[in-house]
Amino acid sequence: MRISGLRYRWPGSAQDCLAIDALQLGAGERVFLRGPSGSGKTTLLSLVGGVILPQAGTVEVGGQALGALSAGARDRFRADHVGFVFQLFNLLPWLSARDNILLACRFAPQRRARIAAAGSMPAAEAARLAARLDL
Repeated sequence: MRISGLRYRWPGSAQDCLAIDALQLGAGERVFLRGPSGSGKTTLLSLVGGVILPQAGTVEVGGQALGALSAGARDRFRADHVGFVFQLFNLLPWLSARDNILLACRFAPQRRARIAAAGSMPAAEAARLAARLDL
């Protein structure tokens, strides 16, 4: 992920709520976002996921500039390449933990293809992830 010259301002606001000159994370790197309510954590995640676009600057994920994609293409890119763990999880309460994990594969053919290329199946990967998370 690479961010450069990012400026985001909520519609109707007179000032930027998020400004990041440069941020780069390599594959496999992790970041813990911490801050008080209203400090921009969710806004940053929404920008990195292509849910919203900045007024200035670029956000790249996996070498793809998100601003160059249409809204539909960003939705497909997010389904195939981005995963969020929300503070309140946003799980479907009528599904098991395993089925909530598998739900992402239903919407993302590239995720299924990557799992198959690794010689596995979605159910096996869901079980592996659930075990890793002690679920």
